[in-house]
Amino acid sequence: MRITRTVLRIVHSLVTGGVIALAAAASAAAATAPSVTTGPVTAVGPTTATVSGTVNPNGTATTWHVEYGTSTNYGSQTSSVNAGAGTTSTNVTANLGGLTAGTTYHYRLVAVSTAGTSRGSDGILQTSSTPSAATGTASSVTSTSATLNGTVNPNGRSTTWTFEYGTSTGYGSKTPAKSAGAGTSATAVSAPVTGLQTGRLYHFRLVATSDAGTNRGADQTFLPTSVPAVVTKPASSIHDTTAQLNGTANPNGLATTTTFEYGTTTAYGTKTAVKSAGSGTSARSISTGVAGLAGATTYHYRLVATSAAGTTTGADQTFTTLGRPAAATGGATSIGEQTATLTGSVTPNGHSTSWYFEWGTSLSYGTRLATKSAGSGTTAVGVTAPLSGLSAGTTYHFRLVATNSAGTTTGADVAFTTAGAAVTLVATSSRVIFGLPVRLVGVIGTKQADQRVTVFAQRFGAGSFTAVTTVLTGAGGTWTLLVHPKIGTKYKALFNSAASPIATIGVRPAVTLRAVPRIRGRFSTHVIGARSFAGRFVQLQRRLANGSWRTIARRALDRHSTAVFTPRLARGRWTLRAAMSVNQAGAGYLAGFSPSVGYRRR
Repeated sequence: MRITRTVLRIVHSLVTGGVIALAAAASAAAATAPSVTTGPVTAVGPTTATVSGTVNPNGTATTWHVEYGTSTNYGSQTSSVNAGAGTTSTNVTANLGGLTAGTTYHYRLVAVSTAGTSRGSDGILQTSSTPSAATGTASSVTSTSATLNGTVNPNGRSTTWTFEYGTSTGYGSKTPAKSAGAGTSATAVSAPVTGLQTGRLYHFRLVATSDAGTNRGADQTFLPTSVPAVVTKPASSIHDTTAQLNGTANPNGLATTTTFEYGTTTAYGTKTAVKSAGSGTSARSISTGVAGLAGATTYHYRLVATSAAGTTTGADQTFTTLGRPAAATGGATSIGEQTATLTGSVTPNGHSTSWYFEWGTSLSYGTRLATKSAGSGTTAVGVTAPLSGLSAGTTYHFRLVATNSAGTTTGADVAFTTAGAAVTLVATSSRVIFGLPVRLVGVIGTKQADQRVTVFAQRFGAGSFTAVTTVLTGAGGTWTLLVHPKIGTKYKALFNSAASPIATIGVRPAVTLRAVPRIRGRFSTHVIGARSFAGRFVQLQRRLANGSWRTIARRALDRHSTAVFTPRLARGRWTLRAAMSVNQAGAGYLAGFSPSVGYRRR
C-alpha cells in the first residue's frame, strides 16, 4: 500500500511538470517580434543628421538602433537604446555623426527582442554641401587697380566670400570677407583691388566658406595696364592742299605707336605713317603733316594710339582747307507785299572774297544785286541784301554767289513768296437762286493789265475742279466774271500757278407761287433746279404779325415739280409764300422760298 502511494505521487509530479512545461512552451511560441517604422530626417547639417522613427516592443523587452551608410549595405550603426517591453509605439530619434558634407546617405531603424529582429524601410538623407565658388574675370583694369568678379552659391548655408590675389598662385593678399547670404542659387560678387604694380601679372581666385566647408574657385589672371590715353587737337598750318594734324598720347607705361586717320567723312579712309610715342606715363605731343588735300574741303581726323594693353581712338575733329569760298544761301526775312531781305553766309577760306545775290521769278533768276566783300577769313560771315519793288503774292527764287582767286561757288536755290495773294477771288453773293447770276471779282498781285487768270469750278458731288474760262485783267490787275451756278459750287482762280482762296456759292431752288386764275382760294407752286424735284414736299406758309412764317399746308410735287394748294383761310388780307426745306431740296441745294404773294379773302 505504501509503495502504491509513492508511485502515485511520482506520476502526479510528472504530469504536473509536463503541463507547466507545455504551458511555458506555448507562451514562448505566442510572443511577437517588435514593430518598427523608419521616420523622416528632422535635422541635417554638413556632417550630422537627426533621424526619427517609432518602436513597439509588442510586450517583449526590446532595444533599437539606426543603421546608416552611403548605400543600402549601411555599414554603420548607432548605439543600442532600450525601448522597454510595452505594447504601444514609442517615438524615437537618433543623432548620426561623422558624415561627409554634400553626400547622400541611407538609413533605417532596427528593433531587437527575444521574439526577433525587425527592420524599418530604407530612408535617404542628403548632408549640406559646401558653397560653390566660380572665379570670373577681372574688369575695369587700370595700371594700378582692377575689379575682381565671380559667383557664389551658398547651397542653403550662411556663407562668406573673399578674393585671394597676388603675383603668384601663392596669392598672399585677400579682399575683406563679405556675406553671400544663405540662398540656393548663384549670386554675382565683385571686389575692387588697388595699389597694384603696373605691367605685373596677377593671379586671383574666389573663396567661399560656410559651416559645410570651404570651396575655392579656379585661378584667373589679369595684367594691370591701361590702354594709351589720346587727345585729338585742332589742326594747324592749313592751306589749300596741306595741313598739320595734332594731338597728344600718354603711353601709360607701355610701348605705344600712333597714327592719324583722316578723310572727308567719319569713315576716314586714310592713315598717316605710324610713329612711336614711347612708353612713358605722361602725355606726349604728336604732329603729322598731310598733303594732297582738296581745296575748300572739310576733312575729319582723329589720333589713334596702340599698345599691348589695347587701342584708344581719339575724338573726331574737323578742318577745312583753303580754296574756293563756301556760299550758303539762307532764307528770306522781313517779307512784305513788295519787299524782302535775302540772307546767307560766305566763308572766304583764306582768300579775298566777294559776293552777291541773284534773284528772279524763275530759276533763271535774271537780276543780280551789287557785289560786296566778305574779307579773307576762314570762318563763315553772315551777309544780307534788301529787295524792293516786288509783286504781292508772287514766288521768287534767289541764291548766293561767292568768288575769290581759287574759284566761284554758287549757293543752293531758295524760294519765297511775297505777302498778299497772287490772285484774289470774291463772290458778290454767297447764295443765289437757281438761274440767277453771281459776279466773281478779283485782282492779281502784280497789278498788271492784260494778264490771264483762269477760273476753276467744282460742282457739288464733283471730285475735282475743272476750268471754266480764262479772263484778262484790266487796269490795276482787276478781273471779273459772271457765273450761273446750277447747284452748290466752289470757285477758285489761278494766276502764274498760284491759287486764290476758294469762294463757295450756295444755290436755292427757284420756287414760284401764284393764284390759280378763275379758281378763288387756290394757289399753284413750281420748283426749278438742275434736277427734278418730283415727289419732294413743299409747304404753303403765311406770315404772322411778328414777321415769322407758319406752315398752313404741305403737298408733294408732281412729275412736273408742281403742286396746288387750297388752303382754308379766314376772311382778311394774307401774305403767303411757298417754301422747300433744305432736307427736301436735297444734297447740293439750300432751302428755297418763293416771292411772297398777297391775298385777300372776302
